[in-house]
Amino acid sequence: MDREHTRKLLDVPSYVVAAIDALQFRSSETAALERLADKDWQALLQFADLAHLTLPLLRVCKEVAPEWVSSRIEQNLVDNRQRVVAIKSAYREIAQTLAVANIDHLVLKGFALAPEFIEGEEFRFQSDIDLYCLEQTISQACRALTDLGYFPDRTLDGFPSDHLPIMAKKTKWKWRGNMYDPEMPPSIDLHFCLWNVDETRIAIDGVSKFWDGRSTRKNHGSSFPALNTLDNLGYCALHILRDLFRCDWVIHHVYEMAWFLHHHADDDELWKKWIASHGEDMRSLETISFWLARDWFQCDLSPVLAAEMHKILPLSDAFLKEFSSSPLAGMFSPNKGGMWLHLCLLRTVKDRLAIMKKGLMPTRIPALSAPGQNTTKTRKVRRFWPKQPHIRDVFHVTFRVAFHLRLLIPTLYNGFRLWYCQQQGRKSLNQHAPSSISI
Repeated sequence: MDREHTRKLLDVPSYVVAAIDALQFRSSETAALERLADKDWQALLQFADLAHLTLPLLRVCKEVAPEWVSSRIEQNLVDNRQRVVAIKSAYREIAQTLAVANIDHLVLKGFALAPEFIEGEEFRFQSDIDLYCLEQTISQACRALTDLGYFPDRTLDGFPSDHLPIMAKKTKWKWRGNMYDPEMPPSIDLHFCLWNVDETRIAIDGVSKFWDGRSTRKNHGSSFPALNTLDNLGYCALHILRDLFRCDWVIHHVYEMAWFLHHHADDDELWKKWIASHGEDMRSLETISFWLARDWFQCDLSPVLAAEMHKILPLSDAFLKEFSSSPLAGMFSPNKGGMWLHLCLLRTVKDRLAIMKKGLMPTRIPALSAPGQNTTKTRKVRRFWPKQPHIRDVFHVTFRVAFHLRLLIPTLYNGFRLWYCQQQGRKSLNQHAPSSISI
């Protein structure tokens, strides 16, 4: 992201802005990190753990961070190396079980991203093992994993997702304050689609062909089935887009995308193959993630890709230019900017109304115990709630309804701003268009 633009993010703490400045791939700036007080470093580490940026920070803060910070992150790296070994061991057991049941699968995200999207697999925090199976075999795969001792968490049943409920083994492990605890058992996400058309209401030609182009990847002596390089890039880009729609945290995914783009900036042949293998509609959606990667982390781009990005959809172009910082600000002051991006990409009024209704006031609220509902911020609020389960549920529903009502007016205001920007963009295009000549 342009550094002057970054510093204008009023809702983003200065220590996070300092980290983003340091993580730039071009003109990295660590001066702001050097000026951080110990309390700011503590806040930054807490944020970086949640944002999955602690380990990437190691490459930029070694020389400027206090010794206790460097020691802490280096210990996190040591723990994570052991954790990667444990995760890959668990995966081998899972893969063998699926092979015996004659179920094909793909490994998504996690260690399948190294070394193209991250320095090394040990530099990426991974809690889940993400696997994709064809929809006709997903139930069989679930039964095979249940026989292996993995049981689904039903607290999010009924909510739209690209995978079945998270599956995990029942163990005696307890949280000990270490996010990189090597003994923390991994869970499994069984994906039944690579892009959820029913949820997004956006159909993308070509995603279904990703399965046909799968390949066997080798990494540090282990092999596993995964998407090929270009389809993996496409999946990661679309995954960022999906999370933007949901207003989820995407900063670490965007950083990984910037890593890929920066380290493939000289590979024009790869980008020519990308243009040839991915259709125009898919490329237009993928370039939204590429745009954010360049804007937030100043990565280099191949001239071939840069030329392609000029073809981005005009409506999403208006959003990116005016609201590209909203996902960053939303980590600290929630907003629903992602809903407006989603609406920009829809083609029918019916779809827009459906997404707007779901975005402005959801009719389904996750259970109090559901993943993502027990954050540091909500835990502080819940300390003052009654202990009785049913009364706490009432408080939870009230809290969520109030949350959405509080965001209603700012969300509508941002929608008006986006509409105005789009109108101004159309006027500018019309003014610069060549006059028609009648013969």
